[in-house]
Amino acid sequence: MREWVSKLSLVVALASAALAPRIARADANQPWAVGVSEAQKTQSQKLLEEGNALFLEKDYAPALEKYKAAIGAWDHPAIRFNIVRCLIQLDRPVEASDNLAFALAYGAAPLEDAVYTEALSYQKLLANQIGDLEVHCEQAGVSITLDGQPLLACPGKEHRRVAPGQHQLVGTKTGFLTRSTQVVVIGGAHQPATAMSLVELGKAAKVVHRYPNWIPWTVFGGGLVLAGFGGILQYEASQSMSSYDRAVSTNCANTGCTPGQVDTSDRDRAQTENKIAISVMTVGAATAIVGSVLLYVNRGRTVYEENPEKPGVTAVNLTPTHDGGGLVTLSGRF
Repeated sequence: MREWVSKLSLVVALASAALAPRIARADANQPWAVGVSEAQKTQSQKLLEEGNALFLEKDYAPALEKYKAAIGAWDHPAIRFNIVRCLIQLDRPVEASDNLAFALAYGAAPLEDAVYTEALSYQKLLANQIGDLEVHCEQAGVSITLDGQPLLACPGKEHRRVAPGQHQLVGTKTGFLTRSTQVVVIGGAHQPATAMSLVELGKAAKVVHRYPNWIPWTVFGGGLVLAGFGGILQYEASQSMSSYDRAVSTNCANTGCTPGQVDTSDRDRAQTENKIAISVMTVGAATAIVGSVLLYVNRGRTVYEENPEKPGVTAVNLTPTHDGGGLVTLSGRF
C-alpha cells in the first residue's frame, strides 16, 4: 500500500501557493462559485490555509478535517484536491478517488495547470488501486453486509468500489442459516456479479452421532444377553444344588452320609456352574454399563451444513486484469 502512496508524491508547497490565489479570484460566473458569498469564500480561504500549514507538517488527519470544513463553506475543486492528497497519505484510496471525481468535475478550469496535471496522474494511479465488487440477491428479506457494514437489502443489486485486499460478505435472515464468504480483491479489477441466497435452518440442519448407531446398541444389547445367559446358568446351578440337597436329605437324614453313599456330581456341577454364572453376569453387567455410556455419548446433536446441496463447495476464481494482474475470489454458496 505504501508503494502506491510513494508514486503519488506531493509537491505541497507549490500546490498550496498556487491554490489560494485561484480560489480568491473565482467569480460568480463560474459554476463552482455560483451562490457562494464573499464571506463564505473568506472563511473557506482561512480554513484552507490552516489545512495547508498542517499538511506541510505532515499532520494529515487534522489537515483533512480543516479541508472538510473548508468545503463546507465553499466546495471548490481545488480544496477537494487537497482532500485527495490527505486521503492518499492516509491510505484511503477509495475515498481519495471519490473526492478526485469532484475535483475534476469541471475539468481544468478551476485548477492551476500543474495541479490539474497532477490530478490526472493521481486519477490514473488510483484507478489501479481500487477493485469493483458487485453483488445481487433475489431472496426477499436477506440483509448483506460488506466488512461489517450494510451493503444490500434484498432483493436488489449493489456495486461497490473497494480497496485491494480481503473483504467479507455476510448474508443474514431470521430463520435462515447465515452465510459468509471471503473475497480477495486486486486493484484495478472487476469481480463478476455474485448471486447470493440463504438456506432455511430446517433444510440445512441434520442430526449427527459420534459413532454409528448400531455400535452402542450392540454393546448394550450384548451386555444384556450375557447377563441373561449368566442368569440361566445361575438357575441351572441352583437346580443342580437342589438335586444334591434332596439326595442328601433322603439318604442321610438319620445316620449321615458315608463316602460314596450320595452322588456328588450334582454338587460339583452346581458349584462350577455357579462360578461361571457369576463371571458371565459380571461381564454382561459391565458390558451393558459400557453400552449405556456409549448411548449417552452418542446421543444426536443438530449441526448445520455449510452447503446442504453441495457440501463443502468453495469456488476459487481468477479474473485477469488489463495491467497483467488478476482478481482472486474465494466464494461459498449463500
